[in-house]
Amino acid sequence: MHSSGLSIIVFVVFSLIIGAVLKALMRTSRMPYTVILLLVGIGIGAINHFAIIDSESSLSVMIHQVGEIDPHLILFLFLPTLIFESAYSMEPHLFFRILPQIALLAIVGLIISMILSAFAVHWLLSWGIGASLLFGALISATDPVAVVALLKEKSSRKRLETLIDGESLLNDGTAIVFFTLFYGFALGTTVEVNSLAVVGEFIWVVSAGLAIGAFIGWSSLSMIGKLINQPLIEITISISSAYLTFIVAEYVHVSGVVALVALALMYSTLGRTRISPEISHFLHQFWEMLSYLANTLIFLIVGIVIITHTKFDTPKLWVILIVLYLFLMVIRAVTVAVLMPILERIGVGITREKAAVVVWGGLRGAVSLSLALSLAQDTNVPIALREEILFLTAGIVFLSIVINGSSMEWLLKVLHLDKLPAAKEASVQKAQQEINEQMQSFFKILRHNPFFDKVKLDSLDVLINKGEDLSKSIEEEDIEVAFMRRLLEIERSDYWRQFEEGHIGRQATFILSRSVEQALDNTPMITPRPDLEELFKAHTSPKWMSSVPFMKEYVSNWRFTYLSLSYDVARGFVTAQDEVESHIQELQPSQESGDKVRDMIDKNRSMTFAYIRYIAKEYPDLITQLQSKSANRLLLNHERSLIWQMEHEGVLEDAEAQHLIDNIETKMRMNRS
Repeated sequence: MHSSGLSIIVFVVFSLIIGAVLKALMRTSRMPYTVILLLVGIGIGAINHFAIIDSESSLSVMIHQVGEIDPHLILFLFLPTLIFESAYSMEPHLFFRILPQIALLAIVGLIISMILSAFAVHWLLSWGIGASLLFGALISATDPVAVVALLKEKSSRKRLETLIDGESLLNDGTAIVFFTLFYGFALGTTVEVNSLAVVGEFIWVVSAGLAIGAFIGWSSLSMIGKLINQPLIEITISISSAYLTFIVAEYVHVSGVVALVALALMYSTLGRTRISPEISHFLHQFWEMLSYLANTLIFLIVGIVIITHTKFDTPKLWVILIVLYLFLMVIRAVTVAVLMPILERIGVGITREKAAVVVWGGLRGAVSLSLALSLAQDTNVPIALREEILFLTAGIVFLSIVINGSSMEWLLKVLHLDKLPAAKEASVQKAQQEINEQMQSFFKILRHNPFFDKVKLDSLDVLINKGEDLSKSIEEEDIEVAFMRRLLEIERSDYWRQFEEGHIGRQATFILSRSVEQALDNTPMITPRPDLEELFKAHTSPKWMSSVPFMKEYVSNWRFTYLSLSYDVARGFVTAQDEVESHIQELQPSQESGDKVRDMIDKNRSMTFAYIRYIAKEYPDLITQLQSKSANRLLLNHERSLIWQMEHEGVLEDAEAQHLIDNIETKMRMNRS
């Protein structure tokens, strides 16, 4: 049992069991899951550190081995999973809208925080400027996993979640870059730091990281795009790509974190039409599961590492730790306050209440501790400095996760951010009313079933949450915006449904979803759609091009490709407009609002049908080809769905169903080409 490999396996198994038990017990707890895990990890480490159990026992040996884990292993094993999943799960359009704010906080904000933190430790401990800047860089990396999880659970404020999560993703990379740049200066191997050289190096490692992530993303997605419904292969490629990206970037000494963010954004944008639609949802769930496992392990490990490597016998350092923690909270507040005039005017803006959450949500975590541990293992660094940096980093990580993480729910409640915005809540309640009405109808049907004929209809009231009518207390304009936004979200979802079912192709899905995202920017509107209006114009090539022999075929191919795409877009657009219209009655805040949207939808349909009539008149043979290709795609997808259904019902065995599906997917590949 003293075998190192076996001990680690046992630790992983017990960690996952501990995580599962805690997750089950904490369903109604206000304490974030990661905070509890950290405390449990510290408790496990304390068992060994304070010799509560026999040092020769298997348990003690296992805890010791975990406590001595290589910090680089923590980064290389867990960071690709956590960074990729976090960036992949973000809504890309919203991320790019907020990117100016994210970049400002993650780069300029981190530099301000790093410099002020360096001054703080220089004043408190009289460290040299190199060591102070090094510590400032590593302690400025934020890890708001507990905060983001709480926001998702309590209020579903996507913009705030994206801002906090996006800042963490990019400032991890920024912090690691500056940590590396100041390492030689702190050790005395670099005599002076040239600010221009630092800026140049920073730009290089970030831009090179972006290039590596984008290249591996494009290459891997090109491979995936050639596959049809191969979940094992597609998921394997995504995992390999994430780890390969991080390893390659770090090997050539550029930002592995930035490379991973670039890769994940490639997967969440270009990948949505490259990854087989049948497994897209499963891929998200798979990475979410990996992230959960990584967080479970890393917070337990961090707790054990803190106890194993930190010395607690210097009272002065305890006082400095508390003062430094308070300083860092003030520095975080000052940084956000300094940038606030710009943050309010770029991206999607920010309120004072949300800024307070950004300040308090600047938790420190595994990246800071891993950097401190790697420094602690370097014998070139004076031992006293190593111990002080590790103690302070571990203490700040612990205090920020426990104090800030556990009090975040209270802060959200005080700032009235613990619930959906009132207009959005009114829209949800409108949907709830429709659900209640359908539940009433369903129960009446159920009463006539002989197995339920004794159930009283009045008992249904207990099961239905009627809620309060908020629409009267909300500005009419806010309700209209929420209503319009909800319909646009329905439209966008319908495009991905059509893609999954084979109704429209990849490019059409991308164009249509992008059209919705543009409509969601600023004041959401169903119409006009300038990008689609431009696509539906009668674009013609100059007549002289068709008379040139070698150009004639080119023009013909261009026309077929362009019209095929625009026809696909038109058909998908009309289908989605019908879907949106079917939800108006249940969501409309007033009859007037509903009629207004119906008029908008009629305008969209009129524009689209006019274009379809134009194609049918000018290119009748082309319409036949397009309809035939679309029909083939629909029939093949429908046939595959029927086989899956028969397999689910037990009519076909797995092997029999797979054989039939393989034949269909061969036809799909031929139809695609």
